[in-house]
Amino acid sequence: MLVSRSAEYESRLRGLLGGRLAVVAGEFLTFGVDAVIKRVDGTPRIALLGPVLNFEETRGIARELTDRHPDIGLVVVREQRSDLEDWVDELSLHAVLSPLATDETTIELIERLSAWLVVNGRADKEDFEESDAVDAGETSDDVLAALVASPSAHPTSDVDDPVDTDRTRLGPDFDSLTQVQPEQGWEFPPLESGVLSEAIAVVAPKGGQGKTTIAINLATGLAEVAPNSVVLVDADLQFGDITAALGLVPDSTIVEAAGDAAADELVLKTALTHHDDGFFVVASAPSPEAGDAITGTALAVLIERLRATFRYVVVDTTPGLPEHTLAMLEHVTDAIFVTNMSVPSLRAMRTEFELLHKLELTPANRHIVLNQTDRLSGLTTRDVENILSAPVDVEVPRSSAVLLSSNRGVPLIHDDVRDPAAKAIRSLVMRIAPDAYPKRTRIHRRRRSNESQ
Repeated sequence: MLVSRSAEYESRLRGLLGGRLAVVAGEFLTFGVDAVIKRVDGTPRIALLGPVLNFEETRGIARELTDRHPDIGLVVVREQRSDLEDWVDELSLHAVLSPLATDETTIELIERLSAWLVVNGRADKEDFEESDAVDAGETSDDVLAALVASPSAHPTSDVDDPVDTDRTRLGPDFDSLTQVQPEQGWEFPPLESGVLSEAIAVVAPKGGQGKTTIAINLATGLAEVAPNSVVLVDADLQFGDITAALGLVPDSTIVEAAGDAAADELVLKTALTHHDDGFFVVASAPSPEAGDAITGTALAVLIERLRATFRYVVVDTTPGLPEHTLAMLEHVTDAIFVTNMSVPSLRAMRTEFELLHKLELTPANRHIVLNQTDRLSGLTTRDVENILSAPVDVEVPRSSAVLLSSNRGVPLIHDDVRDPAAKAIRSLVMRIAPDAYPKRTRIHRRRRSNESQ
């Protein structure tokens, strides 16, 4: 059997194994690990988990399968990455298979594992012969549609105890996803006496550097140590997409927040959208035209107003250094500059540094993030630092988990905590808040969806 979110890999494996293969769509993980297990018919002898499953999902499925089928052979389908050793150490696996392995290598691995299971008395030779009992024509979309169409098939997932590390808690049940939730009145925790509010601007010289991903995960990490006292401002006024990346549907945007709301705490409260991970969001303007109407002065006033209420204010800015970004840099305590390993981006960032120095707008605390690092880029970190004339503070490796978490609407540092990119971003969070060390009691790995119901 195969549990995977990759339709391409599923199609390829069907072509290799035919009627011997049963498939459970990875989308069932939205409803919890039990939803996957309930789709397993009969007694599978070999289970391939992946690609595009994270560690927690893989561990949860592996534990349930081995509990119910102790003799099953387990194969993780995953690319070679620096954290692979951790996976192998903590999961009871029989093999790791690259999703890019050739058809010959894939078949050879399955045949060798099949033979091993037979020799060790865990299976019979007949178990691996092709059978018409498995409907190989049932696609992932068909399976998911069957779940949605059948209310009795909707599994429930207990999420009351986030401390439980023996079973993965992945989400609310189906009914909770389709029902309108009652409006929640949120209270802002008062700032402690003597504790100064911090404002952090996330800046990039060009688009596509990963600035929004950094801002989202920074707010998520800070909210672990200051629940409901963190606000994430989407100040990319023309094409901000934070609410889309988080699966939020805001009632108000920065247009209202930067208007009359900035002068009144009660009105400002109604302009915020709450995220389940314990922080608030000021959504971007609904259109480029509406964003253009907001002045730099209005944004600066908004930042100061938010700093009077929240412990941390994280601002995702427009790429480059337009008037609005310059105005905000005057009112922040920290600036995180994000770039990748392309020479044009690096030179643009150096130009930004020179301009800010000339304008005397360099924030008191500067953090340089080298994002999407790749050994094949042709540059080393030392090359990057020579171009920038400044040291790199945090290197975030290129990872497919970044895009996957964004598509799920879940911050990366809560979606795949063992991913190298997530660990690097966590180190950035700890530069701002050293006590933001990840603890399982604070991380609620609930799945959310930005798809319309």
